[in-house]
Amino acid sequence: MTLGEKIKALRKGKKISQEQLAMMLQINRNHLSRIETDKSEPTASILKDLTRLFDINLNSLLDIELSEEPLENKINYIIENCRFLHEKDVDFVVRIISIMREEYVKKNTK
Repeated sequence: MTLGEKIKALRKGKKISQEQLAMMLQINRNHLSRIETDKSEPTASILKDLTRLFDINLNSLLDIELSEEPLENKINYIIENCRFLHEKDVDFVVRIISIMREEYVKKNTK
């Protein structure tokens, strides 16, 4: 299932219209439609809002599976592969990491 399909399924599962979800996310309904049809990528802010609205974590929304590989190997993998990305894509990765760090800090300081 693509990210857009997953967002659409989450929305429909809660019986929320595109118009309603777009208002909750403070975006245009057409933008949400493009996200749900995978014609546009959601911003980090939209991803953060979706995880909050649907009470899911970012890993499950993005289908990220946790592995037993050592942390250092994972960090090196990120560093090595980010070198091949366009700058805007690296910025997106940085925003995702920032959001995840903020959520981690919130959960672990309560």
